[in-house]
Amino acid sequence: MKDASITQVVTAFSPVVIALITGYFGARLSRRSRSDKLMERLKAEIEAVQALPEGSATKGVLLSQIDATVRKYEETCQREDTFRRDAAGLVMGILIGGGGIALGTWAALAGGLYFWWWVLAIPAIIVGVIGFFYELAGGRANQAAAATTTPSQAGVAET
Repeated sequence: MKDASITQVVTAFSPVVIALITGYFGARLSRRSRSDKLMERLKAEIEAVQALPEGSATKGVLLSQIDATVRKYEETCQREDTFRRDAAGLVMGILIGGGGIALGTWAALAGGLYFWWWVLAIPAIIVGVIGFFYELAGGRANQAAAATTTPSQAGVAET
């Protein structure tokens, strides 16, 4: 194999590698749901209360914090149970990302001045893959639910 053909093959498959790496990190960030995080927090708070001696002033503060966390956990579970994904956003992510991969692969295999098409291909791949995983994680519905959270609902104990 010539050096030029090896370079073309490596360059042709690099859009796929970019898409896979971006997708991996996107999935990794959205893997754990908010309810899982709240449950871990709740367990840690309960363990902290159990570790405190009876009659401790801090115990009352932690108990009110646990109550707030339980309310937040209940709200989060209700939101996750009614969770909807936008199919159009998922399809657009696939189309934009797939188009970027196709454009990048074509530009790499064509070589020469066609390589400048990568200027469009790489952003399309990144936007498409990130957009797909954003919608997969809930997209606007998830943001809207997070924006309506008040400090007392966020698990902050009122003093």
